[in-house]
Amino acid sequence: MQYNNIDWFKSKHGHEVGGFWVPRVTAITDIINKPALLKYYAQQESFEAAQALLRNSANWGTKTHAAVEQLLKGEEIEPDAQIAPSIQAFHDWFSQYNVSILDPDQDIERMIFDPENYYSGRMDALVEINGELGILDIKTGTGIWEEYYLQTAAYLNAYNKTAPSQRIANKRWILRIEQYKECVSCGAKKRGKSGTDVIKGGNPYCTHQFSPEKGIFEFKDLEDNENDIKAFLNAQELWEWYNQDNLRKIKNYPKKLKYE
Repeated sequence: MQYNNIDWFKSKHGHEVGGFWVPRVTAITDIINKPALLKYYAQQESFEAAQALLRNSANWGTKTHAAVEQLLKGEEIEPDAQIAPSIQAFHDWFSQYNVSILDPDQDIERMIFDPENYYSGRMDALVEINGELGILDIKTGTGIWEEYYLQTAAYLNAYNKTAPSQRIANKRWILRIEQYKECVSCGAKKRGKSGTDVIKGGNPYCTHQFSPEKGIFEFKDLEDNENDIKAFLNAQELWEWYNQDNLRKIKNYPKKLKYE
């Protein structure tokens, strides 16, 4: 695929690390097919309308994500009322697990780099949970999707490539937090983080009486890291093939010779 501005391509898809430009993890996983996202676009009145709703949801997620990071660092915050139920859900999760962070300044939003496979990213947190060290990835959407498995495997793999032996991580977790109002009659869920109320599930013929907004969390311990990192590296190969015309133009891309 051709782009008119190689600087835009580099900024959108990667990082400068140690004198190299390398693709970021989330750019690579974007190559994976997302049928749920395609269905979402098809349900909207136009492409532009869908983009506006996604931007609103992303802003809500960014605000929630930032608040959670502050809490993980041990800071006291007064959350925006818009995200308060989700922050309460985070507190509920935190109170149920033995969570500790050894170095908040280093281990929150930590940049990682794989010097063998040449990719980089910024993982949410390196944490100990119940005495086990691992990667914690925080999500604020309505589900845990398959590309998250590859994303966290890539972070874990890259982190361990440069970690001291006493700090090798063996686990990866996803913490999903969100909020909604629930119909007390049929269980339909109403979410408003996109700026427009969206009702899903339940009985479409119900008159709906919604509860006050509540936050929930979903915590998942991911297994089979070996299989997931293999899939991620295959996705990286596909991403590189798809973008090879641009990669040829990046002088400090370490795999540049591969495409010449």
